Amino acid sequence: MSSDTDTDRGESRPGSRAWVGSSFGALASLVRIVTVVFAAVLVLHVVLTVASANPRNGVAMVLAAAADRLTLGLGDLFAPSSPSLGVILDYGVPAVIWLIAGVVVARLITALGR
Repeated sequence: MSSDTDTDRGESRPGSRAWVGSSFGALASLVRIVTVVFAAVLVLHVVLTVASANPRNGVAMVLAAAADRLTLGLGDLFAPSSPSLGVILDYGVPAVIWLIAGVVVARLITALGR
């Protein structure tokens, strides 16, 4: 009878806690992967732009469009005299922010799963 009342009171089974922890771990990994991909898109855009890639190329156009959406509102924040430096700052700073945010959020999610 005590085992029935234990489950009725909402006490978890030993395996369910492990499942929750692994679910939070998987979510934290997903957050890390997504933020690294976002940062990589921004960095690739910087590399193609600074290397004077053809802006009408399909890959360059897709990366530029994606990078513009991932700048976190920081695009055109800097106005240096060098256009290359402007691209590096306008897209590099958001890339670093995405990486830092990914690490912080992933650690918070992992801590919640413990």
